[in-house]
Amino acid sequence: MQLVASKKVTRIPKVRRKSLAGQGVLVLLGLQVFFFSSFIAFDLPTATGQNLKRWSELQASSSIDEIPAAVKLKINKVVPLPDIQPPTKPVRISLYSPQAPIAILLGYALGFPIATISAAIFILIGLVGPYFGLNPFASGGGLDYYSQPGFGYLLGILAATFVVAKITGEKRTSVRQVGALIAGLLTIHSIGLLYLMGSALLFSLLDGSARPEWLPWVFEQARNLSWCSLPYDAAIGLALIGLGFPIRYLVEMLTAPDIGLKTENDRVAQQRIEELLQ
Repeated sequence: MQLVASKKVTRIPKVRRKSLAGQGVLVLLGLQVFFFSSFIAFDLPTATGQNLKRWSELQASSSIDEIPAAVKLKINKVVPLPDIQPPTKPVRISLYSPQAPIAILLGYALGFPIATISAAIFILIGLVGPYFGLNPFASGGGLDYYSQPGFGYLLGILAATFVVAKITGEKRTSVRQVGALIAGLLTIHSIGLLYLMGSALLFSLLDGSARPEWLPWVFEQARNLSWCSLPYDAAIGLALIGLGFPIRYLVEMLTAPDIGLKTENDRVAQQRIEELLQ
């Protein structure tokens, strides 16, 4: 019997194995970044239209005032300097912490489940850490931290790492990056606002004081935690996604090295001949 070898090339798929050690290193790295972000805060102008306008006018007026008189004369001969008066109303300043953009960055750069595990460990340490001298949360921490108005935003950060990682996945196009940023921020602030309103209503009912007086407090917290920080979350998150793109290569090298088989046509052909002879 004459055997004719097939001309079709059989390609054995590569086998990709996850590196547990590499994943562990990245989980610890993500945890450190979350810790680092919890201790960072910036004094930024409250992100409302009129306040930002007053802040811009104040900055422009201060910059012009700092120009020496002789230099002003030379500039005015070429281009007249605008006469910008400082604002009469004070500029409101808010304390901003970049935890939401950091969650977007880690979800994009580290992917799932690494970023989500890092966020979960960070929250767990925040709940039990004060009993061991660790206080990673802005308002301290502890098992009763669930009663804080911002705890829902921490749960939103946990969920956002999963959402961002799933949207980007293996395809990190510009559209997916922007979509992941929008979806991640919506996840954080939606869960945060729902938890804020729901917990305020629940606690007021349990205390037997369910009156409309708690509504202004909820709206004030919602404004401070979401409305005033959302523009900065979007701008900083977009910048961090751009900076985080090269980190993907490091993550892939640490977590999923190729150790599999490539094309082995000779071995496959030999196996087929042996099967036919049997």
